[in-house]
Amino acid sequence: MAIPPEQTVTGIAALCGTGARSSRDILEQYLAAIAAENEALHAFVEVFDAPARQRADALDRAAARGGPVGPLHGVPIAIKDLARLEDRLPGFGSKCYRGMEAGPTAPAIQRLVDAGAILLGMTHMVEFASGGWGTNYAMGTPWNPIDRRVHRVPGGSSSGSAVAVAAGLAPAAIGSDTGGSIRIPASLCGLVGFRPGFGLVPLDGIAPLSPTFDTLGPLTRTVADARLLFSVLGRIPLPPAIQPRPVRIGVPAPDQLQPCDPEILEAFLRSLETLRARGHRVETFTLPMELSAYQAINGQIAAYEGYRHHQPVLEDSQSPLDPFVRQRLLAGGKTDDVAYAAVKAALHTAISEFRKQAGHFDMFAMPSTPLPALPVSEVDDNAIPMSRYTRFGNCLDLCGISLPNGSTAAGLPTGLQLMSWAGQEAPLLDLAETLHAA
Repeated sequence: MAIPPEQTVTGIAALCGTGARSSRDILEQYLAAIAAENEALHAFVEVFDAPARQRADALDRAAARGGPVGPLHGVPIAIKDLARLEDRLPGFGSKCYRGMEAGPTAPAIQRLVDAGAILLGMTHMVEFASGGWGTNYAMGTPWNPIDRRVHRVPGGSSSGSAVAVAAGLAPAAIGSDTGGSIRIPASLCGLVGFRPGFGLVPLDGIAPLSPTFDTLGPLTRTVADARLLFSVLGRIPLPPAIQPRPVRIGVPAPDQLQPCDPEILEAFLRSLETLRARGHRVETFTLPMELSAYQAINGQIAAYEGYRHHQPVLEDSQSPLDPFVRQRLLAGGKTDDVAYAAVKAALHTAISEFRKQAGHFDMFAMPSTPLPALPVSEVDDNAIPMSRYTRFGNCLDLCGISLPNGSTAAGLPTGLQLMSWAGQEAPLLDLAETLHAA
């Protein structure tokens, strides 16, 4: 089903920038939806009602005087609560985060504003961005809107951002991705989630989990919207999508993808046939290491760095932390500097070996997650299955995108993950857009 223009980033910008619709009218639709739904869905931790209305009115006056102020003119955007704003420090999914001083709005977020966006509010997230299920036992777990009867996990750590877009409370949201935190919730909520290559989007003013891997990116309903938001976040002008040339796509050997939900695997295999039918060369190859090994390297580095950012509150037994987040990051305190240097060396070796073995591929494909959105009541927060396919990309510095890839018999979304080398974001988005459009 086609998405109405007033529900997409590109559509809203075109309507509001030309005066065909007012920014205020579009904004009021989203504010009304938030007022009706947010108490149940727990997507937003704070909504900027009054400032957003003032901003929308100012944009409408600017459009009447001289046209759009930028490519995001009038677009309401939700922001994961890890970004500093000029008059607000991030909560970072926590009741006790105190890790940032006041200062200017984070440059990446300021770029959205400069391009004409309206900051709609800040979204809930996994505490300290450390978790793939999307649960938060300190601040509350957002409700995945794909099932209004059963509280299912939204995926993490950009949980509220995904819920806001999937429920129609925002046309787009910004998330972060250290080990899959954009792509996992995109997959579980039936969205597009794009992780650019490391370092392309500035992280000043962004609360850190792991500076080795942290990245910002968009959650949207279309690939075209993800392309536009990335071009603004990274200040990387991207041409409109073109029909991609046939590319060579590497797929891990079937046994290396296991365990995987059978319906997710079936949907993934169908998507590979679609790629072949479109002229792409899809080849199976054996990864130099198991996916769990890449996952472990990413996790050990993130825990070590996260522990050092949050040590005082983690060590304070009275701090009201999510107990599972505390447990994950305290494990990083058991890694000393020597062991950290060793795992960083292992990371560089893993990257080198992968490039030697797989450097002839243009792109890579695998499912986005091995499981669909489970009920919160069935989650084992000591287990980390959701990041097994995504941490691979973070570990090897691949840009990656999760696309909706059909649903299970129970109506739960599945995701197709496409990845490419850092710096190849445009060809990756070209291929993703043609697939998603189909």
